[in-house]
Amino acid sequence: MPIREQVHHALTLLSVPAAPKLIAEVHAAFYGASATGIAASKLTHLRRDEERSFRTARHSRPYYLCSALTAEHLAPARGLLAISTWPLERRIIGPLSLRVDFLTAAIKVAERASRMPEEDSGVTRLLWRFGTTIPGAAEPHGAVDAATVIKAAQAELDVHVAADQSQREAAAERARRQMDEAEQLFGSKLRVLRGTA
Repeated sequence: MPIREQVHHALTLLSVPAAPKLIAEVHAAFYGASATGIAASKLTHLRRDEERSFRTARHSRPYYLCSALTAEHLAPARGLLAISTWPLERRIIGPLSLRVDFLTAAIKVAERASRMPEEDSGVTRLLWRFGTTIPGAAEPHGAVDAATVIKAAQAELDVHVAADQSQREAAAERARRQMDEAEQLFGSKLRVLRGTA
């Protein structure tokens, strides 16, 4: 399967912007590919190719792999990929967004793990990786359970989600006013402004 589709599958499962390492781990755990198959350097080139393709022939593909955008500068968030078909608000990264997205991804991974017919070591490792950083999600002896991860992640998510959503919506509104369609997908370039004094 082409790397582009591997990344799309993993991001679709996670439903939030993600870093190359997590994308590779999710794809390896749920789709059986090697975690080394999706290298960070390949994803950097892939994102640039996606941007070139979009700027050359807009909407010629059903989706594009694009950048998550920082809420402050509306510039590409370093190392975070998203899917162009997601709402702009979901592709914005504000002060609380990394944690909110982590918790959302944990819930999605745990839900998918709970539907699997039998336990898989790769999925268990991935679930453990999420569970050990969420208070109350992992048992004292290190075991993790999908239902417990979902419950603990949702409890913490409920604390942060409203404030994060408000920040994302404000940044998205600003982006719609200030940026063209390509910049909304791939970010604006930070420019140095010379003083007039």
